Amino acid sequence: MDLKALKHLASVVQAITLGRRLIVFGSILPLRRFPEADDDYELMRRSMDADFVLDPFDETTGKTVGDAIGAEADFASQFGYYADIVRPIVCENFPPGWEDRVIPLEGVANVFCLEPHDMAVAKLFAGRPKDIALLTALMKSQRLDALRIYHLLFETPMPEAMIVKTHSRLKQAADGAGVVLPR
Repeated sequence: MDLKALKHLASVVQAITLGRRLIVFGSILPLRRFPEADDDYELMRRSMDADFVLDPFDETTGKTVGDAIGAEADFASQFGYYADIVRPIVCENFPPGWEDRVIPLEGVANVFCLEPHDMAVAKLFAGRPKDIALLTALMKSQRLDALRIYHLLFETPMPEAMIVKTHSRLKQAADGAGVVLPR
């Protein structure tokens, strides 16, 4: 998916939700901050979905959007990408103050993207190999600051077991990018 597709998808979600505020997050997110990254990262080009949180969220609207432009909808077959509507509980994995750092999606009213370092923290919670690979690539190209992510992780409330996992994943990504983190 490229930035044009993300904007198209966000516009369609906006039309269905009658202009409801949307938060975009996920692997596609760096496109908003670094549009040229589309040319650099296969992971973003291959991504067929964009994750949206509806604000405010309700099950009926979420289901309506999913039925219209979700993975199983004709929309996905026609355009090759789709919307994934995510419940707001995912925001619990975002660092404190993330709401103040969102970035408007230019050209689409009332749609905001998670700042890439905040997205990185959420990706460390997920910890999938593709998430670590994306973070490594973004750190290596200096589009993400590993030290900033490190500090955001310390500010993010999480259970003790998750502290060990997220910091281990950050170290893995930083090591892959050749970045040294504090001990």
